[in-house]
Amino acid sequence: MVDLLIEDVNIASPSGVERGSVAIEGGEFSAVGADIDVTASDADRVIDGEGRYALPGVVDVHNHMHDDELFPEGIDFASQSQSALAGGVTSVVMLPTQTPKDTPERIREWRETLEELAHIDFGLIAGNIQDPQVDVEGIMAEGVPDFKTFTAEPYQMEDSGIVTFMERVGEAGGKVRVHSENQGILDHARENIDSDDPAVYPKTGPLEAELDAVSRVGFFGEYTDCPVHPVHISSGSGVREAERFKSRAKTPITIESCPHYLAFSEDDAEELGPFLKVNPGLKSEEEVERLWTAVEDGTVDLMASEHFPTYKEEREKGWDDIWEPYAGLPGIETMLEFLISEGVHEERITWERLVELVSARPARESGIYPRKGAIRVGSDADLVLIEDEDYTVSADELAFNGGWTPYEGMEWSAKVKTVVRGGEVAAEDHVVDSEPGVGEFIPRGPKADRF
Repeated sequence: MVDLLIEDVNIASPSGVERGSVAIEGGEFSAVGADIDVTASDADRVIDGEGRYALPGVVDVHNHMHDDELFPEGIDFASQSQSALAGGVTSVVMLPTQTPKDTPERIREWRETLEELAHIDFGLIAGNIQDPQVDVEGIMAEGVPDFKTFTAEPYQMEDSGIVTFMERVGEAGGKVRVHSENQGILDHARENIDSDDPAVYPKTGPLEAELDAVSRVGFFGEYTDCPVHPVHISSGSGVREAERFKSRAKTPITIESCPHYLAFSEDDAEELGPFLKVNPGLKSEEEVERLWTAVEDGTVDLMASEHFPTYKEEREKGWDDIWEPYAGLPGIETMLEFLISEGVHEERITWERLVELVSARPARESGIYPRKGAIRVGSDADLVLIEDEDYTVSADELAFNGGWTPYEGMEWSAKVKTVVRGGEVAAEDHVVDSEPGVGEFIPRGPKADRF
């Protein structure tokens, strides 16, 4: 007997879409395809997929979901991993938020805390690193081969330090992720703004700040032979700047962007104000279209949510003073539905491209493929069924406990119907049936199995 049989689904992968069935046993996929030798009588539970699309569970590699020193009560990895699960995200690789995670001891304590709260499997990234002599080997021994630093405040490392740091990480087989903006340009832009009005915020993050830093980071990676990952690139021009290093450098560079940079431009800041406060700032409508083109043509390697949770009442304060709320948007629960509604259903991307962007490539980049990111025999049984449905986005219908979404009122055409995590049905229609602590830490090794 198999534990679960999902019949009559369109099984999507980067190589194509196949109509068939999926059998699950012992938390893994045991049979997949059109002609599997499993029938309803062989299964403890059967789900009729009714021709829905079945996708591998989403792997989100950029999110901020737990910080005891920053987030208020109720916003922690338990509530936020629930939100992720409701939206079809079954695995994450999480970054620090405000509190640095830059020693083996801090990594270990962080992992132990999250293990008690996790509704989904997770990996970690050492972050907010400003000391180029950080204990790289010790952190990697904890199963964390990725490190994040900044070219800008609040955790800015000088160029010489970044080069030294990248050299050490590259030699150890790790990867460096970089928040890439030029601090000098940011300072100049902000010095010329004398207003608390929310509409001015995008002007604090000029396009040129991103272009300069992405280029420098690419050269740093090339010079030090260190794999580099510029995070949350906010513009099509920024993506093209990073793309240069794909063709000229032997060192891998991966290009990440986020749904909110495809959904909104700087013109939307006047209407949505503090509910679009994010760093890097939103760019022009022309840059949004250029970014969509880069997503369509394969230049962008992966999409990530950059999820940053806050309560609605805290965000509302930004209408009076845009400088008061933290920058960052909740988006882990809505990422998949947005990309299907505005990407696949609008014929900007295919189902195959979608799976590459949110499941397969993030899993490969993180060193956890094919355990994650694929519907294939032997992989972890993480799967999402999609319902074609026209509806109006509302925070009231989300599992996210912050009470708001920047996508409020948008008209979309795809909903996450059923989420299977580890072989168990864990969410239906954004209602989660799961317990904290079921998710596991995924230790990851050096870069050998990536890219």
